[in-house]
Amino acid sequence: MMAFYAAVFSTPFVDRWLHAPMSRLVAFSSAPLLPLFGEASADGTHLALDGFRAVVVEACNGVLPAYIFLAAVIAFPCGWREKLRGLLFLPAIHLINVARVVSLMVVGSRRPEIVERVHIDVWQTAVVVLAMGIWIFWAERYARPRAAVAR
Repeated sequence: MMAFYAAVFSTPFVDRWLHAPMSRLVAFSSAPLLPLFGEASADGTHLALDGFRAVVVEACNGVLPAYIFLAAVIAFPCGWREKLRGLLFLPAIHLINVARVVSLMVVGSRRPEIVERVHIDVWQTAVVVLAMGIWIFWAERYARPRAAVAR
C-alpha cells in the first residue's frame, strides 16, 4: 500500500494539481500576516521579510501532515459519515502550516543562524504532532462515540 501511495503522490500530475497549488496557497495565506512583523513582500511561492527570503516548496506546503491525518481518519473504525466529518478539520492543518511559515519567516529575519534548526528540529515535528492532536480530538469527539454506539 505504501508503494502505491508513494507512486501515485509523487507523479508530475499530483505535483501540478496538488503540491504546486498548495505551496502557492500557503504562501498566499502567509503573505498578509508578514507585514505585522516588518517589511514584507510575496510573489507566488516566494516570501520575503526584512531581507530574509524563503520559498514555500513541496515539503513545506502541509500536504504530508494532511496525508497522515487523512490516513488516520480513513483507518479509524467508524462510519463514513464520521470520516467525512474528519475532512472538515483539514483547514486546521493548513492554519498550523501558515503559522509555521510565518514564524519561520520571523525567525529568519531576526535570527537567520537558527532558522534551519527551528525549521527542521521544531516545526517538522510540531506540525505532525499537532495534526495527530487534531486527529485525536476528532476521534474522541466525533468518531469514537458513534463507533461505540454502533457496536
